[in-house]
Amino acid sequence: MSVFDDIETFLRRRYLFVRQQFRHLQAGLAHLYGRSLPETRFVLFGRGRSGTTALVSMLDDVPGVRCEGEVLHNYVPFPYRHVLGRAARCSAEVYGCKILSYQIKDVQRPPGPRKDFLRTLHHEHGFQILYLRRTNLVRHALSNIRARRDTFHRKKSDPDAGPRALHVDPEHVIEWMESSEALNEYEQTLLDDVPHLSLTYEEHIRHADDHQSTVDLVCDFLGIKSAPVESSYRKVAPPSLKDCVANYEELEERFRGTSYATFLE
Repeated sequence: MSVFDDIETFLRRRYLFVRQQFRHLQAGLAHLYGRSLPETRFVLFGRGRSGTTALVSMLDDVPGVRCEGEVLHNYVPFPYRHVLGRAARCSAEVYGCKILSYQIKDVQRPPGPRKDFLRTLHHEHGFQILYLRRTNLVRHALSNIRARRDTFHRKKSDPDAGPRALHVDPEHVIEWMESSEALNEYEQTLLDDVPHLSLTYEEHIRHADDHQSTVDLVCDFLGIKSAPVESSYRKVAPPSLKDCVANYEELEERFRGTSYATFLE
C-alpha cells in the first residue's frame, strides 16, 4: 500500500466520522428547536443476538409506528439529547428505537450514573421500555460465535443458503455464556425501578407462529392499535443443537456436571 493509499484511507475515515457527528448534531438540534415528540415512544432494550432485529422489523411494519435500529451504536456526546432528537424528527405517531445494554455500559458516557439511563428515559422523557432477552445461554453463545463466522439471519430477498454446522471450542462457548450472564446482571440494575414489558426470544421471537401475538402484546402494552405484520427477517439456523455443532459430543462432555448442561438437548 502506497502513502497515497494511506492518506486516502485516512481522509475517508475522517469524512465518515464528521458526517456521522453532523447527523448526531442534527438529531439533537431537532429536540432543541422545540419540535414536539411523538405521543407514544419506546425503547427496545436488550443485548445482541437476542431477536431484537426481528422485533424491530415487526414493529416497524405496524402502521403509524417508526421503529429504528441501534441509535447508540456509536459514541455520541449527548446520548439523551440524541435519542430525544431522533424522536423529535419522527413524523409517525409512535417512535421506537433499539438500545443494547453494552452500548450503555461501554460505548456511551451519559451524564450521571449509567444505571439511571433507562430510568431517566422513562421517568423524565416518557419512553416505555420493552426488554427482550434470550434464556438459553448455549444457543445465545453459539449465535454470537456464528455471527462472527457467517450470516445467521438473512432478509427474504437474499440467496437461500443452508447454515453450516459450527466446530467450536467448548471453553470459548463458556466464555460467551459467562459474559452473557454478567450482562444479564447489569441489565437488571438498569431495569431496577423501571416499569417494562419483559419478552424472551424463545417464547416470543423464535417461532414465526408467535410473531403476531408478540406484536399484539407489545401494542397493547404501548396502548396503540395492532395490525397484521410479517417480519422481513427469517431464521435459518438448524433447529437442533446437534445439527448446529459439528463437535456436539465434545461440548456435551465439557458441560456434564455443570449448570450449563441444562441448556443442552
